[in-house]
Amino acid sequence: MPPFNTAALILLTALLFGCTSARVLENWPEQLPSQRYFLESYRSDPANHPLQSEAEYLTWVVRFYEGSDLMPMGWHDIAESMLIDLDQREHAFVTDRLEAIGARISADWAKDNRVRTIDSAMLSLWGGVMQADFSPEARVAAVELVGNDVEELLAGTMKPEQITERRYVDALGISLDP
Repeated sequence: MPPFNTAALILLTALLFGCTSARVLENWPEQLPSQRYFLESYRSDPANHPLQSEAEYLTWVVRFYEGSDLMPMGWHDIAESMLIDLDQREHAFVTDRLEAIGARISADWAKDNRVRTIDSAMLSLWGGVMQADFSPEARVAAVELVGNDVEELLAGTMKPEQITERRYVDALGISLDP
């Protein structure tokens, strides 16, 4: 077996990531918010620029929506599960709200770990909250609560430490235990 070459592995990974990134820029998925929205978000945060390229950032945005090997369920999957059995009014409201929340979350979460506010633990918690097995009314309330928390977090009026399982269990009267 040939010796393990760390430099070659790093180079290969960078080349593969570069190919993926170029495809993302050229073939932006239609079901995502406009690429322009994310480009403006990336460009408005100079602290992220030395840590992450525009192409890397956009690749993470797509992974947020579509999932990846590390996160098999993307935002689209979660949103789809939230819409089951909602009446027409609730369906329209939740669809619009989830589109807005997803854009806000992904624009921040896709940044380098050192500068983002929203981390993967929050994504996992919110996904669990929004997919808990409960009534349509409770799902609508969960979407509203998560949406409000996202806005407060990004505005700096809520601290990341306040995003806890207990917060959602108490506020929504749900169980997140399997």
